[in-house]
Order: sequence, then structure tokens, then C-alpha cells
Amino acid sequence: MTAERLEQPAEESTAAVTVLRGDELQRLPAQNLGDALRLVPGLQLIAVNPGAPPMISSRGFFGAGEVEYLQLRIDGIAVGDAESGLADWRSVPLQSIERIEVMRGAGSSLFGDTALGGVVQVFRRETSHASLSAGNLGTLRWTGSYASHGLSIGANVSRSDGFRAHSAHEERFAHGAFERGRMRVSLDASQREREDPGPLGAEELYRDDREDSQRARAALRYRDESFEALLHAHDRDTQQVRTLLLAPGFGDRATRGLDAQGIGAEAIKTFTLRNGRIATGADVGYESLESEYSTDINRTHLERRALSPSSPFGGPRARRSSDGGDGTRRSAALFASGEWRVTPSLRLAAGGRFDALDDDFASAAAHDHAFSPRLGASYDLGDVTAYVQLARAFKAPTLDQRFDVRELAGAFTISNPDLVPQRSRNVELGARGKAWEVVAYTTDVDDEIDFDVRTFRYANIGRSRHRGVETMFALRPATLMYTWTRVEPLEGEHRGNQLKNIAEHVARLDVDLRTRVKVDVHVAVEYSASRYLDDANAFPLDDAVVVDVRFARAFGAFTAAIDARNLFDRDYAPLGFALDDVPFFYPAEGRSLAFTLSWHATKGDSQ
Repeated sequence: MTAERLEQPAEESTAAVTVLRGDELQRLPAQNLGDALRLVPGLQLIAVNPGAPPMISSRGFFGAGEVEYLQLRIDGIAVGDAESGLADWRSVPLQSIERIEVMRGAGSSLFGDTALGGVVQVFRRETSHASLSAGNLGTLRWTGSYASHGLSIGANVSRSDGFRAHSAHEERFAHGAFERGRMRVSLDASQREREDPGPLGAEELYRDDREDSQRARAALRYRDESFEALLHAHDRDTQQVRTLLLAPGFGDRATRGLDAQGIGAEAIKTFTLRNGRIATGADVGYESLESEYSTDINRTHLERRALSPSSPFGGPRARRSSDGGDGTRRSAALFASGEWRVTPSLRLAAGGRFDALDDDFASAAAHDHAFSPRLGASYDLGDVTAYVQLARAFKAPTLDQRFDVRELAGAFTISNPDLVPQRSRNVELGARGKAWEVVAYTTDVDDEIDFDVRTFRYANIGRSRHRGVETMFALRPATLMYTWTRVEPLEGEHRGNQLKNIAEHVARLDVDLRTRVKVDVHVAVEYSASRYLDDANAFPLDDAVVVDVRFARAFGAFTAAIDARNLFDRDYAPLGFALDDVPFFYPAEGRSLAFTLSWHATKGDSQ
């Protein structure tokens, strides 16, 4: 594990950590990183459209596709989008993953502001493999890679007609890397085209919503026994048509052209002491954003007749002139993380990070700084390790939350340049054995950022408390997980209610079986309950039990598999919201079937 910026056995960590091995992931009825994260207690995956990246909730921190609270790092590089921090949780196929390291909870003392809810680190394997998958709904996917003598190249292509009208997507990913000695160069590129059908009951307003994005990323890494340096750059071009629902039957459609570029560097030096180690480092980054809109007001026939010029949103409008704005974010940080062996059984860990962010967008600017300390201890009791951790963390507003120039209904913007960072205080207690883990935590958040329906813009709406218990028991051939997540505002009219779209109870059972005819069977059953689509808790979402199954048979280097997702075609809504006391739901994907044929090179086939 590298959760504390120091390589260590996972059982010694003073944080809640989960390690998923690539070979274990091959047994799942899953295709990509997002699917694999269902195996991590405390994380909730919310997917509403196969064409859109899934959304991840971590310990009740949920950005609903607008902002990310869980930092994704691939081969050491943070890969969130410049304007939102959003990560594409499908960009890495399972066949290319060596391992996934997940640190749940506050990670700002180690990884900065986008790690308020945790960090997911993905390490890719350099092997030769190929797979082809076909299923219902026009689904087709192929993945291939080749690796030999330090060189690896790979590609991944997928498409689907979608399970709803206007929900098709097609995406392509390519990866290349060359490693020689202590140096490694990597290149990644992707292209995505997808349609967005919107929530049920508003499909007509979303009939033209779509996205076309191209991304490229390059990295150069040097690493020896005690020093690592990383230089990376990225470029992105996006054209997006997006509708925002302002009231029932009334939406604002805009076409956005977005160009984003960035460059960053990071260096870490590790010192070995008599009874411990210290890692010190620094990272800097620069991101630029060019954004331009052309907007069109969309209304249903009934709403157009009812609205008048005195309406809060004005009377009917035609297409209006473009709005645009350019901006930058400069960041710099210093951090340190250390461990000390007080006794052979007692380990102390401490660290801290100072971040400075400088935003400059059009005529507005903002400057943020934060110090995020961490203190922890773990004690080895033989077959059980107990630990405690105290930490502070922060989350800066995104560029879109602060400076998005899009005007809604020709009258106002929902961005707010006066936003200040969210800050949290975290206490965590845990115990783990070889096949089990139990964690309890509480996190108090000040200046929480959310969309304020009273002012119709982003605001620091107040304080909240996140509490939870995460458990995992691996009793082969079964693994059982249960998570209790309670997230409540500490002030305001909804004080004491569960925040919207966060399931209070999630339980999951995974069972692996081997039949007499050498067919491997994996059954996954997931139950989620106590969810609401609004903060007033007036609109409960149905409890859901979803069953996924995989049947797989190996034939030498080949494996044939049949995946059945949502086997019993459970009809439920994983996400929703309310406007003017009218509920809107996003439906879950129904039953999907896919056949996959894959090939993995043996040790003699590639090096």
C-alpha cells in the first residue's frame, strides 16, 4: 500500500484501506474500474446511463456528476477534469489493472483538495491480452494490449445503443508506455461521444443533449529506491449540448465549447530513520480553461403559454448571443508523511500538507490556502490490528462552481465567485484481521458547498455531519459487506434529515463457486435502502435488491464468460431530484446480457 505516501503492508495502515487485485477482479460480472469499486465498503456507485461515467459517493460525499470528492490517480497521476475534478471511472478496463488501492476518508493531508472523500489509485499491468464482448442493447466492446521488453500499447473501444431512447454512446481509449531502467514515459488518449436522455418526464427537453470529448495525457516518471519525480501534461477539447431543468416543463439548453490544458510536476524524497521513515515532497500545477456558450431556452407547449414576461425566468426567448470566459488555476503544495516504530507492535503515523490555490477567471479572482494535518496510530494484537486516525481536510470550489459564465434564462448564473473551501474534521477508529475489517468514523464539515434552491446558485450552505460504519468479512467462498452511512445537515430547515440520494444502508454478498464441469460462477447481490431524492425527505426512493451473475470457463489461455447484470430486471431509481415539489427520477438500467471471449498471454508469450 502507498496510502500514506510510504510503501507499507496494508494491515499496518492507520487509515481505512482496501486493496483489489487484478486477478480477483477477473471473476466479477464487471468491465471497468467503476464496476470494481462496488467491492469497497463505504463507496456507493450510482449509474443512470451506460453512456455517462458512473458517479461515486464516498462516505456520503456525493457530487451528482457536477463535482468529485474522490480523487482518481492512474499510475500516480491525478486525472480529474480541470473545471469540475470529475474523473472517468470507466477509462481503465479490468484486464489492464494490476491492483487498485483505495483509501477511504480524508486524504487532503496527502493528496490535496480533491481527496476530501478519499483516494483511488490504479496501477496498470503491462501484459498482452485481448477480449471481445457482445450483448443486448447493441453493446459491443473490445480490448487489446501488447507488452514486451518494457514497451506496452493498448486500446479499448465500446459502444451501446443504450437502454432508453437517446442514450447511445461510443468511446475509444488508447494507452502506450515505455520503461527503461528508472525512467518511464506514458501516453493516454480518449474520445467519447454520448447522448443524454435526461430524467423521466423531461425527455423532450433533453432531446438534443450530447457530448463529444477528446482527451490526451502524457507523463514522464523517474524513480529509484528513495526518490521519485513526475512530470505530466494534459489537453482536452469538449463540445457539449446540455439542458438544465429550472422548473417542471422549463429548461435552459446551452452548447458549450471547452478547451482545457494543464501541466504539473511532483517530487517525493524518502528518508530512512533509526525507528521510522519520512517522505517529503512538493507538487505544482497550472491549468487553463477556455469556455464559450451559445444558449437556447426550451419549454414545453404548456409552459410557454403559462409563462409571462413577469415570470421569474422572463417571457419566451429566442437564441441569444454567445457568452465566454477564460480562466486559470495555479496550485502549489508542500507535504510530509512519516512513521515511527515505538515498539514492534505500536506504530505512529503523522503528516501534513499545505496547499495554495490561485484562481483567475475573466474579471474575478480567488485565493485559497489550507493546512491539512493528520495523526494516527496502529497496534498489532497478533491476528488483529487496531488503529485510530485524526485528520483535517478541505475541498476548494471548482472552477465551474466559482466562475461558470453560463447565463440561465438570460438572467443569472448559478456560479458564485464568493465561495470559500469546505473544511472537515475527521475521527476514525478501526480494526482489521486477515479476512475482516470494521471501521467507524465521524466527519464534521463546515462551509459545505451545495446548490441553494433559494438563491438558485452555488453557496456555502452551512454545516453537516457524516457518520458511518463499514464492515467486510471474507469467508471463502463468500464475502459479505455492510455499510451504514448517515449524512445530516447540522443547521437549517432540513436539520437531522438524510441528505438526498445517499443510501443509509448498503449490503453486498459475493459468492464464488466452481462446478464439476469447471465452470466458475460468481454471484453478487447488492441491497440499498433508506434513500431520498430531496433533502426534505418528502420523496423516498424505493429500496433495491440487484443480482449480477457471471459464468466463466477457461480453455488454456482463453476464457469464455457470460455476464448477466440486474438478472431479475429490477426496476428502481438510483438517482433523483425534486423541483417545485415535483419529483424527477433517473431509471436504472434493466437486465443486460453479454458474452465475452478473452485471451491472456502466458509467461512464455510476452515479457
